[in-house]
Amino acid sequence: MKTLTRMLAAAGLATALCVAGPASAAKIKIATNVADTSNWVEGAKKFKEVLERDSQGRHSVEIHANGVLSGRNDRVELEMAQAGAVEIIMKTTPWLAQLHQDFMVVSMPWIFPDSKTAMAVMDGPVGERLNKHLESRRLRALAWGSGSFFQLYANKGPVKAPGDIQAVKIRTPGLGLYLDSWKAIGANPVAMNFAEVFSALQAGAIEGGISPIPLIYSSRFYEVSKNISLVNFSFEAIGFIASEAFWSRLNDADKALVRKAAAEAMAHQRRIADAEEAELIKKMEATGVQVFAPSAAELAEFKTRVAPVYAEYKGKIGADLVEQVEGEVKRLGAN
Repeated sequence: MKTLTRMLAAAGLATALCVAGPASAAKIKIATNVADTSNWVEGAKKFKEVLERDSQGRHSVEIHANGVLSGRNDRVELEMAQAGAVEIIMKTTPWLAQLHQDFMVVSMPWIFPDSKTAMAVMDGPVGERLNKHLESRRLRALAWGSGSFFQLYANKGPVKAPGDIQAVKIRTPGLGLYLDSWKAIGANPVAMNFAEVFSALQAGAIEGGISPIPLIYSSRFYEVSKNISLVNFSFEAIGFIASEAFWSRLNDADKALVRKAAAEAMAHQRRIADAEEAELIKKMEATGVQVFAPSAAELAEFKTRVAPVYAEYKGKIGADLVEQVEGEVKRLGAN
């Protein structure tokens, strides 16, 4: 918390919510470390539009992208929300797994066939179970968005099989599941703060990584890594998460307004995420990026190597939760 205290003092940040009451007004800050061109920020803009409209201007929303409030530090941003210094943050399930291991279930390799199924699972009992873990940590999930699937980008390629990435140093989020999976595939995975990735690619400290297509594009990784393999390795959901300090000061009517705005915001974000991937791939290809889509047989080799890791983490997370997700996926596929 010392880092957080220094940053708050430097930035002069404090909770902006006025004294609670039937007619109280809130100045709501949304903080995120992603670029302001990301579809995450489009979701935040929709929240601002809906809430300011529905509250007739009584509530105002400020959007702070590019990590300007947290020094692009994910841990600091999270602590700011827990302390009530910022009202809303946007955090992905791989990052939230550092708060509770249950969030890792969303990241299990190839557990979801598509983003629609993944989001349906997050909107149901599994999402409700995960939300409770946030509430015990002074946070509250208002809605979930689609972070899309992690794809592999590399300086050299195309990567068609595990052998093509043998010993190649790639960046993954700092989640043991990711590090162990890509080590099993044969790469040399390293954990690294997202904000450091572009400069590390430029400097040659890493030779690739895994990220969803929208983040590969908005963060300009493709300018250095000219090869992308569409492996659909792992899904991430984006939590639109409120500080409990902020939430507890809202009356019931305002809580309903905020929830409605959050739901509309992340539904909007999901639509953009689903629609833009093909367009972004074309834009990157136009700059010389090679995009490779593995066949089912080629992808099977990756999955075979990761199978022991999947089994290991099923035990770590809890077979009951993993099987609940697997069951939901099966049920949704049958409908």
